[in-house]
Amino acid sequence: MSETPTPDNEDAAWVSIDTPFNPKELRAFLDDIERLYRINSMLVFESWEEANEDEYRVKLKNLSNGKLLETALNVESSDDGIAVSYQRGLRTASSFRVEPKDDGKARLVVTDDYSGTPVSEREMRIDEVDKSLVNWGNDLYRYLRQWKRWSWVPGWQWYMRKIWQPMKPMGRRIAYILFAISVAEMILFLLVFTVFNLELSKYLY
Repeated sequence: MSETPTPDNEDAAWVSIDTPFNPKELRAFLDDIERLYRINSMLVFESWEEANEDEYRVKLKNLSNGKLLETALNVESSDDGIAVSYQRGLRTASSFRVEPKDDGKARLVVTDDYSGTPVSEREMRIDEVDKSLVNWGNDLYRYLRQWKRWSWVPGWQWYMRKIWQPMKPMGRRIAYILFAISVAEMILFLLVFTVFNLELSKYLY
């Protein structure tokens, strides 16, 4: 992931993510709104509901600022991305824009916009600023590369959508640790088994 310099507009912040996808593939990826938000490991969702077409209701805790948020998300689609507006909260909108690159791949630019809230109010509610944007960019960077690398493996996409995606961030970390332990145990077993066979062969032949 590469960070874009802070824009002149003090009402917004953004990150820029180089991806392994072409513009068409990346644009299609953005259509799964719930996945985009659940990839952010700083958000712990209590609920996610589709209220109407292009409208969702969410309840979550943002670990980056410790705040609870219950709001509606309204999504507007365009050829180069999506724009999400928030009914409640200090942040008023987020955009996900696809930028073509010279090498045929695409860059994803995620922008958080606070301009809908007056400056005086933002100063009083500074503790509500979402500090997870850079972390979100890193999470998207890793996820997109994993999706590109492993999607060919049978069952992998199903696991990521049905098992990994609904997990809370803590659950994902525990699952990763358990997986790493299982792999380590398997390697150790194979090592012991190999040594045992080698030693045994000395006495049989």
